[in-house]
Amino acid sequence: MLMFLWFLLFLYVTQSLGNKFGVPSLFLAPEYLGEIGVFSFAILGMALGGFLMAFNIYSYILHANEFPFLATLTRPFLKFCYNNIIIPLGFYVTLIYKSYYFQTTQELIPPTDALLNLTAFTITIWFFIMLSMLYFLFLNKNIFKISGKDEAYYDKLPLKQVKESTLMKQTKWYTRMSRVRKRKVVTYIATPISIRLARATSHYDRHLLQKVFSQHHINASIFEIGLVLLFFSLGIFRDVEWVNIPAAASMLLLFTVFLLIFSSFYSWFKGWTLTVLIMIIVSVNFLTNYTTVMKFKNYGYGLDYSKNVSYKWDDLQQLTSDEKHDEKSIKHTLQILENWKTKNQKLTNQNKPKLILLNISGGGLRSSMWSMRMIQHIDSVTNNQFFEQTQLISGASGGMLGAAYYRELFLQNKNGNQLQLWNHKYADNIAQDMLNPLTFGIAVNDLLFRYQHIKDGAYSYTKDRGYSFEQKLIQNLDGTFSETRLYDYLVPEINAEIPMMILAPTVVNDGRRMLISPQPIGYMSYQCMSDYTNTYNSMENIEFSKLFENNNPLNLKMTSALRMNATFPYILPMVTLPTDPPIELMDAGVRDNYGLKTSLEFLRKFKNWISTNTSGVILVELRDKQKNFEVENPNNGSLITRLFAPLGSVYSNTLKTHDYNNDQLLLGVDDWYSGQFDVVTFYLDQNKGDEITMSWHLTSLDKQNIYKAIGSKDNQKACNKLIELLGEAK
Repeated sequence: MLMFLWFLLFLYVTQSLGNKFGVPSLFLAPEYLGEIGVFSFAILGMALGGFLMAFNIYSYILHANEFPFLATLTRPFLKFCYNNIIIPLGFYVTLIYKSYYFQTTQELIPPTDALLNLTAFTITIWFFIMLSMLYFLFLNKNIFKISGKDEAYYDKLPLKQVKESTLMKQTKWYTRMSRVRKRKVVTYIATPISIRLARATSHYDRHLLQKVFSQHHINASIFEIGLVLLFFSLGIFRDVEWVNIPAAASMLLLFTVFLLIFSSFYSWFKGWTLTVLIMIIVSVNFLTNYTTVMKFKNYGYGLDYSKNVSYKWDDLQQLTSDEKHDEKSIKHTLQILENWKTKNQKLTNQNKPKLILLNISGGGLRSSMWSMRMIQHIDSVTNNQFFEQTQLISGASGGMLGAAYYRELFLQNKNGNQLQLWNHKYADNIAQDMLNPLTFGIAVNDLLFRYQHIKDGAYSYTKDRGYSFEQKLIQNLDGTFSETRLYDYLVPEINAEIPMMILAPTVVNDGRRMLISPQPIGYMSYQCMSDYTNTYNSMENIEFSKLFENNNPLNLKMTSALRMNATFPYILPMVTLPTDPPIELMDAGVRDNYGLKTSLEFLRKFKNWISTNTSGVILVELRDKQKNFEVENPNNGSLITRLFAPLGSVYSNTLKTHDYNNDQLLLGVDDWYSGQFDVVTFYLDQNKGDEITMSWHLTSLDKQNIYKAIGSKDNQKACNKLIELLGEAK
């Protein structure tokens, strides 16, 4: 298990694992308080120093008894560390080399600054190690201090002489601590620059040697417990910005805590450690299955959790087949469409303006920045005509964060704030790091316990990394969305001041889509049987505001709604909803990464009004990746590659499968929609081997490439096509 952690770290820093999600960049160029510099590298160095000490402590507890000559040396733990340096030194050299290259080529940092960063990194590693060593140098005793006899005394004892009694009785404690293997050691590293012969120990009392190591183990376990408590206590200050250390440092912190806990267990249980841990895991699993112990929930902030609503088949069928509600929601949306038409007739002097449906793909922070920057660009070249004529926005994950941000700025501008909507600073805002508070939360308390609470009006919720994500988003966006709720968009959407937005996170338990909107959208559940020959369907879409009509649904914070739509497993916690049985939500991209299902269902429902009152529909796609791709043949790979190919292919081809399904849906539009229908696609071209990671962190080169992608030949061609289509309106 210990070697597995090192194996992971080596894979990360050599960019052999986690590239798709940007993990290597977290180690090679850590970011702190929005900057990559001396402080961020210094914190990473401290974290690595902590992991190195945990590695040495764990190794010492596990193996020191196998080298009894250590008990006869001064500063035995320090000597052990000298001789345990090969793996840490190899990792340090590898990280230094890879980091320098990454900083200068990916983060575009000058070579001198990169070297300065690595110097700070090195200094803090040694600072933490030396600080920790002071503890062991003062408390750990060798055999001479414990016995009161000097080295000369033991050297004079003949090897065949009966060993001196220590007047110690054999106890279960020392039996438990006496796991000693016969290892022949001739030499050892005494100092960084000297090698010495190992001392013979056959003439020393075995129990006295064991007492030395037992005392060292106890000191080590106390040190470990203190560090673990210190790490977990940091969680109290998770809302303090400067406490949120770089993501890679948090990962090392998590690894360190794991090693410290495990080695502390080993200090007490020795050979029974694995058995005890398995018993604890089985017990905790049993408790969580039958009790609420460690059953952590993440909440949608603003939603009332005091009462649960039924999520059983019969009740859902009744919910989705409420014809009166469907008719009311259809009339409501028709009024929104009328308001949209009146507004655009005045703005464009066109009797039948084009209606735009905007679809945006997910993809973490790269999609957030791409969608924000692309909307800015399209809106600027059309002089706001594009966004004014957009009626509906749908999509997944990070892309919807960018669209929601622009929509909010657009609304603020209409309300008299006089914002420069096309300013690059807004794209830069949303491109800021989001990972640090997430990984820090995982490391310090989210995995084991959650003891902090927050108040939102009359409601109380536990605080976790979901809350940290929302607060970081608000901070990055200069306070935007700080108190924004779903109901804040009710009237602006009705008046067609801004486009409607439908979020569609996936229900983990059954794969359904939970449609979130401030407007009544019962018609999106397509339970009206007159549209189908089969009167029995699976109720794919559930209307959030209808299901939770007694739970204050429109009070849901906009940041929580966006987070529900962008919940990548494990990185963000899945949101639990107040239902019976309980359900959880995750990323909308699982079911519809591009929002096309939502857009086409909206178009199908209002096809008659749209074909009569507009001169056509323009479906604008903002993709964070091109459609064209080369086939990767797993049979050409190694044995392990071929072994995992079936599972890996299913995962890696998920978005391609969405493309196949979406192309088929688009081909069928002409069969049921009689008006003009055009598709305009903008995409972020990513070459294999130079892809932008799907993460909540972007490098400087990533951001630069996103800006450049707007001017690509295909995107400019698509932009010209869109302008031409908007000019064709009657």
